[in-house]
Amino acid sequence: MKKRIVFSAFFLALSVFNFAYAANDQIKLKRGCLKDYPQAVGQTDQTLLGIYEQVCDKKNADKKNDLLAQAAMRFHELGQNLNALLLVNQLKSQNIQGSLLTDVAFLSSVAIANDSLKEMREKQMRYLSEDLTYPPAKQLVEQIRQSVPAPDTSELKGITDASLKASQRNARAAATKRTNTKASTIKTSSSKAKATTTTPAKPAATATTTKSSANPFESLK
Repeated sequence: MKKRIVFSAFFLALSVFNFAYAANDQIKLKRGCLKDYPQAVGQTDQTLLGIYEQVCDKKNADKKNDLLAQAAMRFHELGQNLNALLLVNQLKSQNIQGSLLTDVAFLSSVAIANDSLKEMREKQMRYLSEDLTYPPAKQLVEQIRQSVPAPDTSELKGITDASLKASQRNARAAATKRTNTKASTIKTSSSKAKATTTTPAKPAATATTTKSSANPFESLK
C-alpha cells in the first residue's frame, strides 16, 4: 500500500514538473515589445508570438519589415483578418511594399467579403443590390477571371534537333507506307480487270434449210 502511495506521489510530482516546464517554455513578450506592438497584446498563438519576439530582438533590425509581413500572414491564417489588414496598412503607410503584403491584403479582404456574403444570404435572406453591392462584386469577378494562373508548361517536351529529326523520319515512313499501299491497290485492280475480260462469243451456226417439194422427181431434172 505504501509503495502504491509512493509511486502515485512520484508520478503526480512528475506531471506537475512537466506542466510547469511547458508553461515556462511558452513565449512571453516583454512589456516594451507589447508597448511597441499593441496588436500582440492578448495573443496566445506561439507561432505569432515567436515572430513578434524576433521583431523585438534588436539583432533582427534589418529583418523587421519581413517579419512583420509574416506576422500579418499569421493573423490571416488565424482568421484575424481585420488585424491582418490593420498591420498591412500600417506597413504600407510607412512606404513598405512587397508581394507578401499584397497577398495578405487580398486573402484577408476576400475572406471578409465571403463572410459578409454568407451573412447576407443565410441570415439576412437577401441578395446583392443591383445599384450598390453587385457592380463592385461583378468587377472583382472579371478581374479574377483575367488573372487566372498561367498554364504549367514544365512537363511539356522541349523541341530539340533530335525531336525534329525523329518527327521527320516518322513523316517520311508514313509517306512511304501510303505510296506502297497505293501501288499495291492499283496492281490488284489491274489484275482483276484482266481476269474478268470476256472472250468474244463464236457466231451461231446457220441452220441449212431444205426446200421441200411435192414432186418426187424434182431432183432428176
